[in-house]
Amino acid sequence: MARPRAFQDEVIFHGVYQALCKKGYGQVALTDITEEVSISPAALMKRFGSKKNLFLAYGDYVLELTRQAFQDASQSNLSRVEALKAVFKHSTGRMKDPVELANHTSFYLEGTADPDLLERTRSRLRLIDDHTQHMLEQAIASQEIIPCDVAKVSRVLQSAIGGAMLIWIKESDRTLDELFDECFEMIFASLMNSDID
Repeated sequence: MARPRAFQDEVIFHGVYQALCKKGYGQVALTDITEEVSISPAALMKRFGSKKNLFLAYGDYVLELTRQAFQDASQSNLSRVEALKAVFKHSTGRMKDPVELANHTSFYLEGTADPDLLERTRSRLRLIDDHTQHMLEQAIASQEIIPCDVAKVSRVLQSAIGGAMLIWIKESDRTLDELFDECFEMIFASLMNSDID
């Protein structure tokens, strides 16, 4: 009996992820992806029609993974700040080193030349910002942090996380989790509500 298409697609998208981490967006060929998942190029083309369509579908898949990560965080028992940190850590948790991170990130950077891929990237960034602001508002409502400009804190936090990924190239003896912890510690040091025991 054939596997459901959704499962097959998930396996294919994992292959896209692996190939991107190894080669980067500009260098990935369909054969790199097919080697990762043991599928023929013809079957891949039959399913998606073109390399561009495959990457568009992958962009949609990553967008859905991002949405799910925030939904999971919203239902966790962690504080809102710790839950938000967990989302950012989860997004890079499978990266073994800065080269893999840079290669995968090239999908978003080099893909900006294509309007359709660019829109996928913008949608994901808007989703991250919207959910980050929402979780900050929840942290204020629960008096975990003091009232603040959530849009500005969200931008600064995302900028710090992005910067930490670059710093990892220079400080590869450290983990991304450690660098993310520093970002959160510095940004929230003045925002934590000291009235909470």
